[in-house]
Amino acid sequence: MYGVLRSVAVAAGASSALLGPAMAPADSGAAAMVAPHPARAAEGVRGGGDGTLITRLHTPYRHVDRLTRARHPLRLQGGTLTRPDHPWIDAHSVIDVLKRPFVSGTMHWHKDLKVTTTATERRFRGNGHPDHPTGRFPVQKGTPAYKYYAEIPAHGYPSAAAIPIKPWNLDVTVPRNPSVRAHPTCIDQLTTGMALAGGTFHLEVATDAEDRPVDPNAALPLDRCWGHPYDTQYHYHGPSRPCFGGSKPSKASVNTRTRHSPLVGYAIDGFGIYGPRGEDGKIVRNKDLDVCHGHRHAIMWDGRKVVMYHYHLNGDCPYSIGCFRGKPVTVPGSGRGWH
Repeated sequence: MYGVLRSVAVAAGASSALLGPAMAPADSGAAAMVAPHPARAAEGVRGGGDGTLITRLHTPYRHVDRLTRARHPLRLQGGTLTRPDHPWIDAHSVIDVLKRPFVSGTMHWHKDLKVTTTATERRFRGNGHPDHPTGRFPVQKGTPAYKYYAEIPAHGYPSAAAIPIKPWNLDVTVPRNPSVRAHPTCIDQLTTGMALAGGTFHLEVATDAEDRPVDPNAALPLDRCWGHPYDTQYHYHGPSRPCFGGSKPSKASVNTRTRHSPLVGYAIDGFGIYGPRGEDGKIVRNKDLDVCHGHRHAIMWDGRKVVMYHYHLNGDCPYSIGCFRGKPVTVPGSGRGWH
């Protein structure tokens, strides 16, 4: 998630961090920047490329939903999560996105992502910058999100609020036609996938100011695209598609509410990551998905309709990927184990 002195060991050394080891502050690399201004949480909420708006997240803290709790990557290994005491989490441990402040301000970036394929591989090379605006990082004093970031320590910075977004060398090669393995693989690094928008997806486990494991979506505000930087690397959490496929749902995107959500990225095992709607156009829930947050049916894949396993983003914990059904590759520059 962000850059802390240590990260949470999950499964076979799986990790995430609310903060991450970071280098000394420097220029952000942003192409343009607009001065931040305090923003109400409900402003700028977008529906994503398929016109779907998710405003409530069913967290792993819910006692009434054992299926949701059991599927969190940390709980798969018998661990427990600390529930942050924040105003956007209600008595039933449901996150109300409209009450969670956003990281305000606007920064524009130059996306440099090249996706190439061979008969057997798919390679992603880029600078880690998204093709959409982000919130302003470092997080600015006087904005609604600042106090939550300012209380988190960060190596090399006064606090997490001071960490900027910077380019990095994204170079990942995954199988072009992955296969489902007999047993799922636990997550053992921060990066779980690459978004076609240019950023990356991260593990849904983090640590708070007291080094306790938490749900990243419950712990800190994100920007309007559900992202922020870890170790200066911009990445996404939760059902992170609000800025994928354009800022406003078009008439065509609204029509996709009756169809399967589009492809938004690839997991590091090679399988596709799609939005929250299944083949009947209905929002998928955990009961529709396996323990890794995916299932198998007909999808569009490399321009052809095939029956294939794939992952979904939705509002039920772990929101994206809980484990890998294929064989994951190692992402250079992604944190592993304890920092």
